Amino acid sequence: MSSLHQHTPSLTAFDPRGLTLRTVAYHRARAQDEPQARVHRQTFSAGGQLQEQWDARLHRLQESDPAVQPNQHLRHSLSGRVLRSHSIDAGWRIALSGIAGQLLSVWDARGSQQRYEFDAVLRPVAVFEQADDDARERCTERLEYAAMNTQHSARNQCGRLIRHDDPSGSVLFEQYALSGAIARQGRLFLRAEEALDWSAQLDVRMAQLETECHTSAWRYDALGGLVEQTDAKENRRQTLYGPEGEPTEALLVFSSGTRKRLFDLRTYNAQGQVESERAGNNVLTLATYRPHDGRLLNLTTRKPGSTQLILQDLTYTYDRVGNVLSISDAAQPTTWASNTKIDATASFEYDTLSQLIKATGREYAQHAIGPALPALVQFGSTDSSLMRNYIRHYQYNEGGNLVQMQHVPSSGQGYTQRINTAAHSNHSVLNGLDSYADPLKGFDKNGNQQLLMRSQAMSWNARNQLQRVTQVVRQQGSSDDETYGYDGAGLRVFKRRSSLAKNRQHIEQVRYLPGLELHSNDATGESFNVLSIEAGLTRMRALVWENKRPAGVADEQLRFSLVDATASSTLELDEQAALLSQEGYYPFGGTAWWAAKSQVETRFKTVRYSGKERDATGLYYYGYRYYAPWLMRWVSPDPAGDVDSLNLYAMVGNNPVTFTDAAGLASNQTLARFLARIIITGALTLVGYALGWAAGYPREGAMTGAAVGVGLGLMSWRTSVAAEQLQSMGSGEERYAQLVANVILETSKRRGLSREETNRLVNFIYTHRQGYQGEGLAIAFSPAANENIYAYIGPARAGLQLNVMESTREPTPREIRQIGFKSIQLRDSERASTSAPPAPRPSSAQGSVSQFETQAATHLAKKKLGNRQQPAPSGESTSQAGAASEPRFIIDESQIAHLMEGAAGRSIGITLGHLQEGRFAAVNWHRHADRLWSADIHGHPGSTRRGAVRLMLEHTGGRTYRAVGLRDPHRR
Repeated sequence: MSSLHQHTPSLTAFDPRGLTLRTVAYHRARAQDEPQARVHRQTFSAGGQLQEQWDARLHRLQESDPAVQPNQHLRHSLSGRVLRSHSIDAGWRIALSGIAGQLLSVWDARGSQQRYEFDAVLRPVAVFEQADDDARERCTERLEYAAMNTQHSARNQCGRLIRHDDPSGSVLFEQYALSGAIARQGRLFLRAEEALDWSAQLDVRMAQLETECHTSAWRYDALGGLVEQTDAKENRRQTLYGPEGEPTEALLVFSSGTRKRLFDLRTYNAQGQVESERAGNNVLTLATYRPHDGRLLNLTTRKPGSTQLILQDLTYTYDRVGNVLSISDAAQPTTWASNTKIDATASFEYDTLSQLIKATGREYAQHAIGPALPALVQFGSTDSSLMRNYIRHYQYNEGGNLVQMQHVPSSGQGYTQRINTAAHSNHSVLNGLDSYADPLKGFDKNGNQQLLMRSQAMSWNARNQLQRVTQVVRQQGSSDDETYGYDGAGLRVFKRRSSLAKNRQHIEQVRYLPGLELHSNDATGESFNVLSIEAGLTRMRALVWENKRPAGVADEQLRFSLVDATASSTLELDEQAALLSQEGYYPFGGTAWWAAKSQVETRFKTVRYSGKERDATGLYYYGYRYYAPWLMRWVSPDPAGDVDSLNLYAMVGNNPVTFTDAAGLASNQTLARFLARIIITGALTLVGYALGWAAGYPREGAMTGAAVGVGLGLMSWRTSVAAEQLQSMGSGEERYAQLVANVILETSKRRGLSREETNRLVNFIYTHRQGYQGEGLAIAFSPAANENIYAYIGPARAGLQLNVMESTREPTPREIRQIGFKSIQLRDSERASTSAPPAPRPSSAQGSVSQFETQAATHLAKKKLGNRQQPAPSGESTSQAGAASEPRFIIDESQIAHLMEGAAGRSIGITLGHLQEGRFAAVNWHRHADRLWSADIHGHPGSTRRGAVRLMLEHTGGRTYRAVGLRDPHRR
């Protein structure tokens, strides 16, 4: 590795404003090759707004041909919002916003238009769409909110969303918990697929719906933890928690009354990773992680009984940057075929950009190209020639597009798969299999792929969601196709497959409800329900039959899937821990081989690679996009934009062994970085927090955003993260306040800040937070605790540049101000001027702490300017410690005066400051049944993962409150 990476540094060039103009990476696939510079270029407006971006391929082409367009071109309004965006992959898009920032209309390159209507308090109430071939616009979504009356108050609905008519039917939000979480909701499906146009009249809308309402319910504990979920078929899932709020046991109670254990004996390490758990079939899984970075080292699963048979024993090795180098399964036997040893070991090699360039493993000998699965191997087969080894070599162009995959088996004929890529975009088609040999013709104007395979047309709706794949086209009679429907959040709610057999049209349908799938097949008369539970180290699916259960398949059957590090299903077990199926995968997700107990059992295995559902088309459904494993790329551009890279089709940066994608939006590495960024800047973290914030209802933002859907919910990456991935984080304001408190409390303790100084710093951060939305926030301090103390805040990019400056010399305050920092004087000593930060001076004898460092625990870039004094930044960039504005609340603290010492007192002081400044959402301000009001105390020493300690206050009249004590709801 060392020789491969020699002379391949990563370089970054900044302009005088600290904006990144160039990044240079050096590519080399072999140690003997000369490193090739890959230059990523971007330009900014005079106001510092990103305007254009080029990847390495287009940058090189543009140097010789100025007419080459950038990968992304942005134009902003006077308010700074993106008005027009143009992507070489996804086409152009124009977004018009109102004066309050609410999205009014969107147009795109396909000629589609979305228009949004809001009520008087800016809550979305309707979404209208008009595709290019529509004669007029249609209402595709309507939203209704509860009035402030006794009837709605009894169900905690006042002011909240109670009905949402979406493109697939209607959702009724029948009850909310005190925390604002949904406690009961019903889904009604449309009677028939048609050109939907929701009427403003309720009775007209009801006539378009089926009469059956599929109702789901949730029950929470006092801390908001989910303790029971009841699906639409009255099956109940119950969860038990440990002392730190971690799930330790789960039970499933079927509607028949049968109780079955899903898992128990779950333990965690200090990082919250699951170390062991026992599944409901008594299979025990143990995980070992590297202590310094938490990467998985070993995953072992043992069968119950005296033999303790090992079912799976995966061992992972990594290079120094965390790329997976090898995976071996010691539980699988070694075989021989054609004088070749075949064992369960896979190895991987990467180029200097961490792109996978070589992989080895084992596969079924009768491997076929394309989306079809290889032939099924029956358990117990003695044919030694069924399996063979393989080597795969991958080549990419400068834009990160896979252009060639060479498959070399240990026996038999190999092949080379070539992919044609457009000259000035990342549109690519498989050479030889697709009817469109020209990539320019294989995609629509928004970058959606038009053909899956030969003659298999793909249809997309106005929201760029895959609507239909036609697999067999018939000139007479109906074609075979698969149709998909989505809710307002863009998540799939039904799948319908139509096929012709024996001159009869057969319909096979799946409907998706919370935690439940309803399956039906009119050809066989079968109907059954599937309950899916994803948690910890094992995935569980339960099959409950209603009609025509096949022979040999048990009712209320639990199927347990063992997974690997990418969450792919490797082994499937029944309730007696007997093996049902087994599967191995190529690095990019294709099935290399699979085996099963019987052909009947394979019919019910739909969840495979990366824990995602595989459709009859061969595509994997990820939540917001579809992935084609045989193409090794997505079939549509990333709706989140360039969060992974400027290539909107590449799968997790071409490193699928190391990284995964949870929802079709970003790799887990990018998601972690992005969440770190948006959390601390107070950006909107759930699908609908943008709408909840705009409407003034942050707690029900998740539902509201889900209601309005892709048009609003996917306007930017900040509003497109799948809600189920982030719901446990709580509201954006609370999470932001918690992270700020963690950083400020540590700083306050170390630097000896008083309560007044601490709250002044918190207020300063909140005052300027809007200026840094979309990127991280850096904080710097100067100097020692017993002298004048100045705090500096600025964007994370400024902190990075300050790191560079500090590595060579001490920056002057003027230079700090020029790269984007603002300052406030927290403490004024008698021998310092009140109008200027003090001048620099050497560090103390305890050692210099001038080098900036990152606070990884909270993802907040926290900088220390060391024990030296700084001259004043001139002008408006310095804020003096003036008198505070009139507080929103007047709080009597006499009864808690004894609690205001030490770390606990500092955390209580921050909470009081939030209340006095009117930041109620930051502390979850609400009233209790005993007529007391509570505010969460972030960072209190007594807090645990289950919830914050609360400050309890009594309302004594007007703006006056009395703090009466603390309440610790997680201690019973």
